[in-house]
Amino acid sequence: MSGYTFDANIVIDVLVGYEPARAEIRRAIGLGARPWISRMVLVEVLSKGSGAALRDTEAFLAGFGVDEVDAEIASRATALRRERPRLKSSDAIILASAMVRGRVLVTRNTKDFPANMPGIRVPYIL
Repeated sequence: MSGYTFDANIVIDVLVGYEPARAEIRRAIGLGARPWISRMVLVEVLSKGSGAALRDTEAFLAGFGVDEVDAEIASRATALRRERPRLKSSDAIILASAMVRGRVLVTRNTKDFPANMPGIRVPYIL
């Protein structure tokens, strides 16, 4: 695995000022990795807020690379949904983005992404 993809819950935690989430992104950057998000995370995060808060969020997200949902990611996401029918499409796309690009998915969503699953990092639980 090379690099880190951040789930929406970690990004939202940063935006509300939760220090352990900020520390996790600083950790990734400190290891020389560019932080990445799936296009699906961008949609989830930007669907909340308006005005100045939305502009601040957009400015923050500009520091992330964005994985577009291409044919390879879509194919992996559909396979994940077949393997795990209860997995929501959005979560399948987020996980597939990290998997296809060879990155660790940083999340606190242990319901859909168990901490002991390869390629998953759960830095904290709320």
